Amino acid sequence: MDPNLYFVFSQKPDWVSRDDYHTWYVDHAQENIESPGFLSAQRYVTREVQNGRAVGNEQHLCVYQYEGDMQTWRDSLSERIKTGDIVLKDWHYDIAFRSWTCTPVGGLLTPKTH
Repeated sequence: MDPNLYFVFSQKPDWVSRDDYHTWYVDHAQENIESPGFLSAQRYVTREVQNGRAVGNEQHLCVYQYEGDMQTWRDSLSERIKTGDIVLKDWHYDIAFRSWTCTPVGGLLTPKTH
């Protein structure tokens, strides 16, 4: 079975440097995927494209692959934050987050010409 995806788009606070945000997010994503159900995480820098040109502000995307019920790893993350196993930065709640969960529908499509 193909894994589920969890997309987390974020925009760093203006006063946090790009390098500091990247360093923190690599560590944060690694902490997250240590919870049961996660398979992997990949980070991206994103920008909207209009008429073939990148426009707008840089944002960040982390794509997590997971299996099973999302509630399993959400409960684990909450517990790990509560016990201090995961320590969030002071500015964590100043990050603008938006997230989506994605469940595969049908099989993976690939080019017929290859």
